Amino acid sequence: MSLATRCTACGTVFRVVQDQLKVSEGWVRCGRCDQVFNAIEGLFDLERDAPPDWNPPPAPPQPPASTITSAYRAPVEQPEDEDVFSLSDEDRIHSRFFQPEQDDVSQTPAQNIAERDRVDFADAQFNDALIADVEADNPSTERPPVEEEPPPPKKRSTSSKSAKASPGFLRDAKRKARWRSPRVRFGLSLLVLLLSATLAGQAALHFRDVVATRWPAARPALVAACEQLGCSVGLPRRIDDLSVESSALSPANGGGYRLSVVLRNRGHMDLALPSIDLTLTDSEGQMVSRRALSPADFRIQPAHLAAGAEATLQLVLAAEGPRVSGYTVEIFYP
Repeated sequence: MSLATRCTACGTVFRVVQDQLKVSEGWVRCGRCDQVFNAIEGLFDLERDAPPDWNPPPAPPQPPASTITSAYRAPVEQPEDEDVFSLSDEDRIHSRFFQPEQDDVSQTPAQNIAERDRVDFADAQFNDALIADVEADNPSTERPPVEEEPPPPKKRSTSSKSAKASPGFLRDAKRKARWRSPRVRFGLSLLVLLLSATLAGQAALHFRDVVATRWPAARPALVAACEQLGCSVGLPRRIDDLSVESSALSPANGGGYRLSVVLRNRGHMDLALPSIDLTLTDSEGQMVSRRALSPADFRIQPAHLAAGAEATLQLVLAAEGPRVSGYTVEIFYP
């Protein structure tokens, strides 16, 4: 059994399902004109029955334009939208055996009612003389002049900027081409050379003693630079390349002690003579005296030690107090 119903407003025939009618209690919404109607009243079987006759609803009478009338109409309880089953166009049945459907309307029933009840007062005019008399009698009713606000500034359209902006890949290509241009490459090369020369100068100034010893031709330039910077150029100081080959402490004629130290330079360049830390102890190992001896105390000129050479340092010490029975010798650079 195939059930169908006809819209009471536009006459469109729709196929319906009995379960849907039970849920909505028979109320459905037309998918063509959005009219809500009771589908049970026009329900019929497509296989056995012919569709019921459809009579268009009579048009409501138009009220005269000169008068405005209002009539009370009893409110009709309409179901809520949740309780109404909507019929779509897919449920509509097109058949040549049915009566032709109503043509598409340009306005909905609600718009028709609004058009009917609208009253135009095209000929209405205000009595300017009466308004002037009222304002003269009541000065408080005069309206203050309204200052016109300046129009807001127009925002600049960014469409032109966005139109002028080039794509990202094009900007990247231009940037790469700019960095690869001969002028930019020359400037970068010059900057690299300048920074390299500055770094080389700083390194040469920091290791000036080694540079002046290994490359004697650079000594005058380093000496001139140190005169401006307040530094000096001497001999390298590498304590690891020096060693104490032998040392002796013996009584000297006329009192005191004679210290003899033999140093050896195991490096490949001339080195400055180091200072000697001498500690004297008694028979119990307690320190009797301690002194740092510089190369000037040994009266050696020049105070340097050639590469692979040995130097003997001798000095007579005057000691008073407990008898000295031991000593230690260490070399260092101050």
